[in-house]
Amino acid sequence: MQRYHIIFILLLLSSCAAKQVMISYTTPTVPLYPLEPAPQKVILLNSYSVQAQKYRDNKEALFMQMIDSLLQESAYRIRSTTRIAAEAVRGYTFINNNDTASINNLLQQYNAVYAFVLTGFDVEFIQTRVDVTKESSGSKSREAFYDIRAGLAYALYRKDGLVRTDDAVRQKFHSSRNVASGLLAAGPNVVVQRNDAYDIVFECVQDYLNRYFPGEQKHYRPLLISKGFESTGAAIKRGDYEAALIESMKRTKETDDKTAAIANYNCAVLFERKNQREEAKKYLQASLQRVPLPQARAMMLDY
Repeated sequence: MQRYHIIFILLLLSSCAAKQVMISYTTPTVPLYPLEPAPQKVILLNSYSVQAQKYRDNKEALFMQMIDSLLQESAYRIRSTTRIAAEAVRGYTFINNNDTASINNLLQQYNAVYAFVLTGFDVEFIQTRVDVTKESSGSKSREAFYDIRAGLAYALYRKDGLVRTDDAVRQKFHSSRNVASGLLAAGPNVVVQRNDAYDIVFECVQDYLNRYFPGEQKHYRPLLISKGFESTGAAIKRGDYEAALIESMKRTKETDDKTAAIANYNCAVLFERKNQREEAKKYLQASLQRVPLPQARAMMLDY
């Protein structure tokens, strides 16, 4: 979870300083647990009872809609990226932890080989800190900061029983608000912020499906364009990423450690954008050996 706090800090810095610029891109992913041999068909279903949690009515209705949507989206993702047929079984299905008979019945009913079962679901806002600022008048102001967090739990079954269980969790900064002295600030409301809730849930879904099927990962990386790297920044501004890479590579052997660290880090980002992960890792390690830049440390979490 600390990873997402680091990324937020970098995003915040990029918005208020001209010395770095954010770029975004996607890279293909290789599944950690490929289904071999590839099945002809899989099903996706939900065994998590939202009603049993006794949420307020609006939140209960929202969560049920979100679960239905994520099952449908998961089936579409599998069908569109593989030749595997995938079907979402709508509605809550009760499954005992040690009872594979109900799973087998569904697998036979849908003529499927695997069942991806959603066993846990939550989206919430978490207060991460409260900053206190002393004003010139002597009074104090308080600002509370909130992350949005989504957590999904899954179980993968086939006819001979449970294959494995997985959790998919995402947490990132959402917003801040002023806090009256002596009072706790109420966090954002999931129902009101449903668009952000949907976004982070589908990020979790993508993370989970990437473990079993070919997919892609979205990256947001800052490129450092401080003094000495103006040519790199100019190349990025005109969309010439190859020129930006060449300009950064020119300074990877500088005697000044920080300059070399920045150059190597920029090269790592630009090679990652080209989906050359081994080259990216090589430059990233070289950067960290010179100066442990926070941007490079955050990136290394993906390697």
